[in-house]
Amino acid sequence: MAHLSRIFSRQVQICARTFSVGFLKQCRNSLCITTYSRALQKGPACPTGNYRQAALLHSSSQHLAKKDTQENNDSRALVLHKQIFEDVHPEIRTKANFLKVLDNFTKRDIRRRGHVEFIYAALAKMKDFGVHKDLEVYNKIFDVFPKNVFVPTNFIQSLYNHYPRQQETGIAILEQMEYYGVMPSADTADLIISVFGFRSHPMKKFRRILYWFPKFKHINPYPLPDPLPADPVDLARLALRRMADDRKAEFKVYQREDDETESSIKTYVTSIQTAEQQKMLAEHPKDVPVYVEGSFRLWLKDKQVYYHILRSDLLEGTKDQAMKEKEWVEDELTKNDEGRRRWLDPVAFVENVPEGPVFAICITGSSCQESLNTWIKGLQEDNPALKQIPVVFKLSSASTQLAAVQ
Repeated sequence: MAHLSRIFSRQVQICARTFSVGFLKQCRNSLCITTYSRALQKGPACPTGNYRQAALLHSSSQHLAKKDTQENNDSRALVLHKQIFEDVHPEIRTKANFLKVLDNFTKRDIRRRGHVEFIYAALAKMKDFGVHKDLEVYNKIFDVFPKNVFVPTNFIQSLYNHYPRQQETGIAILEQMEYYGVMPSADTADLIISVFGFRSHPMKKFRRILYWFPKFKHINPYPLPDPLPADPVDLARLALRRMADDRKAEFKVYQREDDETESSIKTYVTSIQTAEQQKMLAEHPKDVPVYVEGSFRLWLKDKQVYYHILRSDLLEGTKDQAMKEKEWVEDELTKNDEGRRRWLDPVAFVENVPEGPVFAICITGSSCQESLNTWIKGLQEDNPALKQIPVVFKLSSASTQLAAVQ
């Protein structure tokens, strides 16, 4: 009896397995037929045997169409958000009005839909409102993000780029702060943690800025005031002091914009000259001309100035002496390591410049020849020997273009 029950249960298992396999085959065939019929109706035409390819093509085309639609919507949203800032009149583009636009966006929708496009539009318009170096405004932009939404909840989410688009937007804010030299604060860290969490890419960027900014803050041997002076004469003084590299160099203003002169161009003329340059100009041969060359560009942070130099060619005797000194230095370098270390010291050896000596440097407001003539007349009063030396003007096209623009 037990033997018959085992045989009966075995047959039941075989029948059930056969029924399940057949049922699964029938379901698969019906699914393939349904997918194929949908591909024929919506997708591109294809042979009967390639119904799976038709379904894949149809799904990929839908994905691309959806992606294009999303990109178009993002670009439209960015344009609309930029238009909000552009609608503010240029005369009232202040910090208070910029913060007012941010407050209006945060109060409009509690879910902050479209916040990514709005933040990019705000970053692009910060310079127009004059708040591109304001830490309070950057913290206010971080406050636009919805809180506790993009924070990873497990180590896998923190390992990968959790909500990548929002994290890239947070990094873009920190990169703009880094570009304009804005040091983030503890409030910035609290906002980043509340938006993205501690183990996030914006927080890594914040810690790197916090590490490197203090190291580079005082590394510049020629520090400049922040902000730079608005007066062009003061700006020219900073530029000339930096180029002269001599604290005893004499800075002079030969003409100001408000001075009453016979010149038809109202501009300023500034110059700097050291005592050593005055001595070299006094010993310069009277039959060898000197040249006024320029203009050359110099950047002071985000402002640029154009300067001219008064120089001469390297004399023959000076050339021979320079070549002898160069050969002697090369021989010393090949002797021993001690001599190499001694002559590689920048204080111990200064290489002679093959272009010849520079006697003075000037910065004018127009960079035209008329203002340079005023500079030469002022130098002749301080250097009587210059009255007997021919002066040749070798101005580049940039000086003419700059004078035409101004």
